[in-house]
Amino acid sequence: MMFEPKRLHPISALINFVKGLKDAILPLIAVFFLNNNRGDGLLGSLPLIILSSLLLFILLSGIFRWLRFTYRVEEGELRIEHGMFLRKKRYIPIDRIQSLDFSEGIFHRPFQLVKVTVETAGSSASTEAEAELTAIHKEEAKQLELLLDEQKGQEVVGDDEENVESSRKLVYQMTRKEIILMALTSGGAGVVISGVLVFLSQGMEFLPIGAIYDEVINWLQIGLLIVAVAVLVVLFLAYGISVLLTIFRYNNFSVYLDSGDLIMTRGLLEKKQVTIPLNRIQGLRIDENLIRQPLGLATVTIISAGGSVNSDAEHTLRILPLIKRAEVQRVLQSILGEYQLDEPLNRPPRRALFRYLMRFNSLPLIVATIVSIYFYPLGLLSLLLIPLFSLLGYLAYKDAGWNLLDNQLTFIHRFIIKQTFVMKKYRIQSFRKDQTLLQTRKNLASVEATMKSGVGGAAARVLYLEEKDTETIMEWYRHKQ
Repeated sequence: MMFEPKRLHPISALINFVKGLKDAILPLIAVFFLNNNRGDGLLGSLPLIILSSLLLFILLSGIFRWLRFTYRVEEGELRIEHGMFLRKKRYIPIDRIQSLDFSEGIFHRPFQLVKVTVETAGSSASTEAEAELTAIHKEEAKQLELLLDEQKGQEVVGDDEENVESSRKLVYQMTRKEIILMALTSGGAGVVISGVLVFLSQGMEFLPIGAIYDEVINWLQIGLLIVAVAVLVVLFLAYGISVLLTIFRYNNFSVYLDSGDLIMTRGLLEKKQVTIPLNRIQGLRIDENLIRQPLGLATVTIISAGGSVNSDAEHTLRILPLIKRAEVQRVLQSILGEYQLDEPLNRPPRRALFRYLMRFNSLPLIVATIVSIYFYPLGLLSLLLIPLFSLLGYLAYKDAGWNLLDNQLTFIHRFIIKQTFVMKKYRIQSFRKDQTLLQTRKNLASVEATMKSGVGGAAARVLYLEEKDTETIMEWYRHKQ
């Protein structure tokens, strides 16, 4: 089975070309602007020649990368050979492969293809996956998955897709209403706006800044009202785009259990299947933002060791993207039954409230003072930041808490988003206690627990607890079973 070297599907050449265009977008834009200002003769045609040559180079490099890429399974290893000029060989033992993640983009679906991302125990050492097969037939992907299952010692009867699918147990599925509600309350407009700003900042040097500046100055003379309307339109469009992107990303979101693996599938335009071995789960994080918390809604994210780090990693690990907070314990019982939620919490003492208020107001107070002095009297409006951040400080104090339950530790912390971390003792990598001189006088201290996650760690902390409570937690952690 799969002992002969195989090439990826020819559509990989097109996918490589599209990736190359994406990576070269700024040079292409620069040449485009140069082409708009060309003169006559050979010099005037030079930008067009450069643009055509660049596109031809990207196309040919995509084709050659496809031709030079081969893979096979031989002697218990996934063997990959690639490289245009320098031939590279990568041999990955099957028993080191932790999971195979599948995704189907718009180029894959018409040909019944999938992209396979190979994750190993050592993937956390890199910002990329251990290996990636850009486009292979679904049958070949299933064969790889069966080889992995056999290596794990799992019994497999037959090798067809029906048998593989029948071994899965559906444990959670989002409804269309929940997906839309999640999109409306995600706050993803900021991500879209920041992405546009990053693009503009990178491409600013290629734009005719002087001409744009003159036009903007003339336009601003029309009035501030038009400016305000334009800003609102941009925010509304960004919000609408973020809602659509969220709906597309989480369409038909489902969670399955298959032996020792947790499998999540999602996506409309691009279908994705992510496999996370249960033994790599380090803990859970429950997020409640300022919009969802009053509505009784939350997001549950898995903290997983290893795996490649990319822009979609946070979405990949969301096991319950949106769920009623009261339903989290019941749903998780069918997925990760060893975790217990909603246990009685221990809170920071009353005297810690002042510390929380000062923590949130220190910087806003300095900023408001400077702005008020230099921009008096309009600058006095900046003092409105004080009650706003005081409210955030009070919410942080009110929500903070901790709990010990046998071998489980729970921390609740808030800055803007309320985060509940649930950790097992044997999954905690390190523990730290912080205490300033002023906190010592008040018998207060802060604690932080770190779990392995990706290239670094996921840190959970609680601020300004009773010092005796922090000693209790430290003593619990020291006596590992």
